[in-house]
Amino acid sequence: MRLGEVPRKRHLRFEVEGAPLHEELFSRGGDTGPSSLLYHRHMPEAVQDVVEGDADDTSMENEKVHEHALLQGFRLPTHGDAITGRQWLLVNGEIRIGLLVPQRQQSAFLVDGSADDVLFVHSGSGTLHTQFGRLRFDHHDYLVIPRGTVYRVEFDHLEETRVVVMEVAGAVDSPDHYRAPNGQLTELAPYSERDFRGPETLEQGEGTSQLWLKRDGHMSCYSLDHHPFDVVGWDGTVYPVAFNIHDFEARTGRFQLPAATHQTFQAAGCVICSLVPRQLAWDPEAASLPYHHSNVDRDSVRYRVEGKDGGGPGVQPGSFTHHVGGLAHGPQPGAAPRSEDRPATTDELVVMIETSHPLHRTQVARQVVDTTYPFSWHDGGAQGSGSRR
Repeated sequence: MRLGEVPRKRHLRFEVEGAPLHEELFSRGGDTGPSSLLYHRHMPEAVQDVVEGDADDTSMENEKVHEHALLQGFRLPTHGDAITGRQWLLVNGEIRIGLLVPQRQQSAFLVDGSADDVLFVHSGSGTLHTQFGRLRFDHHDYLVIPRGTVYRVEFDHLEETRVVVMEVAGAVDSPDHYRAPNGQLTELAPYSERDFRGPETLEQGEGTSQLWLKRDGHMSCYSLDHHPFDVVGWDGTVYPVAFNIHDFEARTGRFQLPAATHQTFQAAGCVICSLVPRQLAWDPEAASLPYHHSNVDRDSVRYRVEGKDGGGPGVQPGSFTHHVGGLAHGPQPGAAPRSEDRPATTDELVVMIETSHPLHRTQVARQVVDTTYPFSWHDGGAQGSGSRR
């Protein structure tokens, strides 16, 4: 992508209106990875002061038992802004998963130096402001924000806003098996480049600014000499994007398809999947329920966005289910009779995350956990509506 003015070749001296510009290489994986080149009116390193910021830690529950869990995220109250309001629920060394229900607008700029930020907008709309430009977003959009991006999230209406937040240590990208050797998405991918939206227009700001840097579990507060939005042009392949979950083209089959069919993004240690409305298995002899699954190498998290197609007892929109690796999960008692007259399609809308290493609950998660969920498969337990896994 290219936006604004850039010189005809890389690393040339470049001026705009007689003033020299400062070229910044914004790269992943050192000099051999993907990158973008940005051209600033001011030196991007110029700061007046730096002090310790608010803590960026997660208070762990230190659970002694690993069990399937239902977290009723819809019970979480409003809290903080887009930086301080992230209420973490499930974490490991490669991903943090939580909810943002903001109480106020973000004022300081944020740059995450340790993770790519993935925001899924369950409800609400707004604008993502970055040094790469302005990007509008709406409900059910994913926002993928590369680490190192200076950004501020502005919501149109706070009272309507609920966002799933994922801080991912590995670089978030489309899965390798969707891409040709030259990196282009192939015809086998469930989306194309046209489905991704990049920044629309550059922004220019003036005056000093406050920037919060997240790095290695700590927050530092920088007072910048200049506003970080001073870019007159950039080009490259690293920049924030928006992707709406309804642009994911679901695959269907005669029989139940595996979760990998719904993969949307990949990163080291985790994958993010989108379960969208689709036709169910159509073979006359196909099992009416999904199979029980022992995903022994991964933890599986599902966030229910909407749909009447239930994911088990009490799994309402705004809920997370966490199924731990090493244990089976699947349809619950009472699901079979109800499945006999099931419709030919499902209306579920779910964001699913699978991790290579165990996830651990936080103390915030402890406040919204449904303690009966691990026993909902018990013959005398709650009669669930059946997982659509």
